[in-house]
Amino acid sequence: MATRSLAKMTSLKLWIIILLLLFGYNAESSAHGLNNSVLIQEQMHLQPMNIGIIAAGFVQVNTNAVFSCYTNSVKNIVMAMWQIPGRDKSSCIVAYRSDTNEIKKTNCFDERIIWEFMPDWNFVLQLDPVSIEDDGYYKCTIVTSDGNFQSGHQLNVLVPPEIALTADGNGSAVCEASAGKPPAQISWIPEGYCYSVNETHGNRTVTMRSICHWNGLNETKVTCFISHLTGNKSLSIELLPHCLKHSALLPFYISLCVLLSLMIIMGFILIWKANCCRIHESQRSSFTPNVNMEEETYENYLTTLHSGHENKN
Repeated sequence: MATRSLAKMTSLKLWIIILLLLFGYNAESSAHGLNNSVLIQEQMHLQPMNIGIIAAGFVQVNTNAVFSCYTNSVKNIVMAMWQIPGRDKSSCIVAYRSDTNEIKKTNCFDERIIWEFMPDWNFVLQLDPVSIEDDGYYKCTIVTSDGNFQSGHQLNVLVPPEIALTADGNGSAVCEASAGKPPAQISWIPEGYCYSVNETHGNRTVTMRSICHWNGLNETKVTCFISHLTGNKSLSIELLPHCLKHSALLPFYISLCVLLSLMIIMGFILIWKANCCRIHESQRSSFTPNVNMEEETYENYLTTLHSGHENKN
């Protein structure tokens, strides 16, 4: 019995020791984790912040482009700067310093660039009007006592194409979207035997040309659809207007021509018969013997013959 009691007390002590060790380990881990989280927060507070925002925008040529710097929640601004891509590969830089309350420009010669400074630190860059060469990345940088903030806009300038649709009169048509950016997409209704060609120009605009044939498909009117980011358009044209415009009346025209031809032929036949009858009648009248003339001639012959016999006697 004493041995069993000793064994129970020993096992109980072991469990108590194990529980104390586990509790101490968990407490130490919690304290260590708390210290780590505090250290991380302090490091985050001490390190400068770099927040980047990138926005892609499509703006049609000859319109107004507006770029925001996303600074509504930023405080303690030291300096604000816009970096604008230049046509000669040298960026235009516009900077504002809060300590001197001045705006300075470097390598900026374009009067279309407008930077509006507002008291609430909302820096808005405007480009009016937009040209084809204005494609590029426009970056805004805000320097504060808490860190740096960056935002950017990838500008893509759109150019609407000039469209045209022509037909050659032989069952073919050409649809053209000239000098568009980006290239336009061309489709046809009804579908025919089509192929496309494109031409890229020096200002990065593209001319798309679609040629379609409908020979043997009995199509009289076709429609060309031009799809573009600046807007969709459509044009329609008649393939063979001089031949197929009145195709429904073609059988009537053929029948009328045949009837007129038959009437003309019958008229010629009737006139020819009438002329033949006249000629025949005239010939008959010229060869009919005169009975009175023959009787007078016969009497004269008898008188002459009788006078000759008398003279002989």
